[in-house]
Amino acid sequence: MNEEKSILDFNPSGRDKPEKFDVKGFKDRARGSIKSIFTHMFPQGKMRGNEFIIGDLNGAPGDSCSFNLDKDGVGSEFNGGQSFSDFIDVWQKVYGCNFAEAVKGISEKFSIPVINTAPKPTPKPQTLEYKYYDRNNDLICTVMRIESGNGEKTFRPRLVTGEYKMPEIRPLYNIPNIKDADTVVFVEGEKCVDYLSKKNIAAGSAMGGANTNLDKTDWSVLTGKHLIIWPDNDDAGVKYAQKLSKYLVDICSSIRVIDIPREKKKGWDAADAIEEGYDIDELLRTEGSSPVNLLNSSLSVKNLVQGEAPSYEYLLESTLPKGVAGILAASGDTGKGLLTLDLGMKIAYGNIGIDTAFDATIVNNGNVVILTAEDEKDEIHRRIEKLDTEGRRFRETGCELYTVPFPDHGGVTPIVAIENGRPVITDEWRQIERQLLQMDNLALVVVDPLASFVLADINADPSHGAFVTGYFASLATKTKATFLMVHHMTKIDMKYPVRTPEHARNLIRGTSALVDGVRFAIGLWPAPESEAKTVCHKMEVPFKRNKVIYGAVVKSNGPVNREVRIFVRDEESGLLEGTSQDISVVDEQDKVIRLRSLVQIIKLAAQKGNPFTVTGEDGFVAREGEMPPELKGVSQSTFRRYVSELIDDRKIVRARLKENTGQAKYLDVPEGPFAHGYGELRAGKVT
Repeated sequence: MNEEKSILDFNPSGRDKPEKFDVKGFKDRARGSIKSIFTHMFPQGKMRGNEFIIGDLNGAPGDSCSFNLDKDGVGSEFNGGQSFSDFIDVWQKVYGCNFAEAVKGISEKFSIPVINTAPKPTPKPQTLEYKYYDRNNDLICTVMRIESGNGEKTFRPRLVTGEYKMPEIRPLYNIPNIKDADTVVFVEGEKCVDYLSKKNIAAGSAMGGANTNLDKTDWSVLTGKHLIIWPDNDDAGVKYAQKLSKYLVDICSSIRVIDIPREKKKGWDAADAIEEGYDIDELLRTEGSSPVNLLNSSLSVKNLVQGEAPSYEYLLESTLPKGVAGILAASGDTGKGLLTLDLGMKIAYGNIGIDTAFDATIVNNGNVVILTAEDEKDEIHRRIEKLDTEGRRFRETGCELYTVPFPDHGGVTPIVAIENGRPVITDEWRQIERQLLQMDNLALVVVDPLASFVLADINADPSHGAFVTGYFASLATKTKATFLMVHHMTKIDMKYPVRTPEHARNLIRGTSALVDGVRFAIGLWPAPESEAKTVCHKMEVPFKRNKVIYGAVVKSNGPVNREVRIFVRDEESGLLEGTSQDISVVDEQDKVIRLRSLVQIIKLAAQKGNPFTVTGEDGFVAREGEMPPELKGVSQSTFRRYVSELIDDRKIVRARLKENTGQAKYLDVPEGPFAHGYGELRAGKVT
């Protein structure tokens, strides 16, 4: 037992329950094994719902003892006998041991670690002193940095007079080494300045770090300098860098904020970079972000003619641009979730140049993240099973599709909320944002649906809509990924169906700022019933309501294919599959049949002395009753186009009567009577 006490640190003075043992933590770690623990104690026991049932503590079959496994095994004997507080208590009763022996037995049998909660010795506080000098190298003040054993930091400024307070006007740190430098790296604390100085890099910081009072600080030493701001890798650092860059824009010649590498931990700073041997020079050369400054030449278009302009990149050929933010809008019951899931799988695991989504060819692979507010994990599983019958997701492409079903994670994490009447990015979302920024080869992020993630009025308030689209545009630029926001269209009255992409664009729900603020928008809408039936007939599939959907890129700031595409819903998976190419083939076949038939009826009519004209009382539309089935319902404009093509191909000609020198208006075949000048109108025919 002495050995046991030393291992577990139990019962040092004879007490049964140890003082330094975390009982709750042990129970939490044992929770996944609790059924196995009871089965070990009572092999004849059985489960009934969430309860483990046994006859008695000797393990006899029956149901006189019941233990609730959802509550750590609390239970009792039904006949009014003993009660038990948890599975440790039951183990003690069954094996006749004390608390420490029970925990040790359970720990060894089921590999559940026992953790001693004895407090670790508190490290001694560390004190560092940083001296602030002016341009003449005279001491202004000193800042004492005291790091306590628990990680807390305290800063105590002290003037040369001995008073413990900040100067009225606060100097920058390291002024003697930055006063003559053209370029200065500005960090948050003195420690980072000292690290960079050892690398012969001119660096400075402000008193108070990210909490600096900008108006009480003397920034004059930075006048006319090129400033590179290196923030700590956390929210406070990002906000400080943004605030500082805007504040100093009139003082410095240029300002650039470093983009922290995506993979770096929270709080990573210049000192961490140097300690791990990071390439500091390369990081300082990165482009980063800059504040708007119209007082120098940084924004002149002259800077944009150096080298070739970057070409447009796509995830889907001429359809889905790469590295920008856009909207996918559709009416209800269209199947947007299935479409984006199929898209994500093909971007992650598909064959470039072969696989298609949204009726366009995949041209880039990459990692994909789908954030869904409505679909739980099981629903996504069912959909993938229908979509991925060939096991596409197990192909090794070096890319992955990640789905985040928020119903399985305690509910939606809002991206935008309202504080003091203004939209802001939530702290909860910032954690996910940091992970997105750290992902390599991120190609696509789907936010489905947008309204569930935005606690702002994007339908009525243009400023809220502009904030949301501006944020996603910025995130797309930083990650070089496409952010696809799934949104709704207003309800469509099928008495007035959508006829054009422009009509569809106007039906996207929300303020105009929403559509105006994105680089592209894709719309999906139901085909009018008559047209849907025609499509189904051509595709040789049975017609059903919502079977045929039209879609198009309804807004784009770059070159895309703006044609209306035709989607037909697959009966097995429910996925809308692009059929524009199939329909065009069918249409081409129909056209060949129509042209052949048109030549034939023109020939026969001329032989009978009753030739056709393109328009008028002898036109095709006026004489529709004489048309064969394949030419019924053809419009006047289509007949004009067909006649023009047939004349160009010399399949038919325009002719005049032999005694008539007027305009040639009658149609005939090249070998026909009117073509050769001897054709005569039948009796009673008016010319």
